Amino acid sequence: MKMGSRAFDIRKIILNTIIVSTMMILFGCLPEPLDVDGVPVVKPQLVVSTQIIPDQSVVVLLTKTFGALDASDDSDPQALLDQISVEDATVTITGPAGTYTLLSLDNGAYGGLVIPFEAGEQYELKVNSELLGEVSAVTTVMPRPTFESIKAELYYTGFDDTLAQITYNFLDTPGRNWYMLNVQQIERDDLLDDVLNPNSFMKLVDDAEFDGLPYGESFRVFPRDFSPGDTIAVSLSNISKDYYDFIQLRLDNRFSFVEYLSEPINYPSNIKGGRGFFNLYVPDIRFFVLE
Repeated sequence: MKMGSRAFDIRKIILNTIIVSTMMILFGCLPEPLDVDGVPVVKPQLVVSTQIIPDQSVVVLLTKTFGALDASDDSDPQALLDQISVEDATVTITGPAGTYTLLSLDNGAYGGLVIPFEAGEQYELKVNSELLGEVSAVTTVMPRPTFESIKAELYYTGFDDTLAQITYNFLDTPGRNWYMLNVQQIERDDLLDDVLNPNSFMKLVDDAEFDGLPYGESFRVFPRDFSPGDTIAVSLSNISKDYYDFIQLRLDNRFSFVEYLSEPINYPSNIKGGRGFFNLYVPDIRFFVLE
């Protein structure tokens, strides 16, 4: 892992990366405003996404759905984030060792607790919001995969853009597994813009062809134009089949936020009474300064 001459608060970067990635997954692109009258108002619902980080701290991100005419790419990032963040919730996670009440952090994020998550065990999430009601979900902790080797470098295309090239390998766990790789540029000064218009690159891997064997590949991250000195986070996660299917639909269809609002039945969710996903998987995250 290369850190260059910069000093980073790794825990803050991991939290920022989680927020950026999960917001991208849940919301996609914001539509342009339309001059239409008589459009029925959609009742807001809670949208949930979760992740645990290597030190077993959990982050639950709570937002709410909003109408297709309420925002556009030109919306003020802070105003929109204030609009969709859910700040009044009580959030608990219950597992074999007991029940934990998460702390309210900022911008709809809840967490701050170290919970002894165990791979293969079930955990229940309960969210109670005075304004939006209650939602719940149950999930099983997925085991943590580990990069055996990984490098990230700039790739010059010969044209005006420069891509990032990632080369990695890892050992697959025996049995069916589904993996998600994320590459996210870290820009701490522009976090709000990254959250609302993220440039996170996502890649899915199904182990059907290499069950229980070593696997590796190289891929290029696009369409982002990278420059020397840019910092990126590369993560590998073992995810559930249901979540894999959800992400695959998004990557295949590039469905927009308005489609997610109008046709939620077409996209899987494990949240009772709301939308999104309750996932507990521990990613292997590596940071690089591109040179």
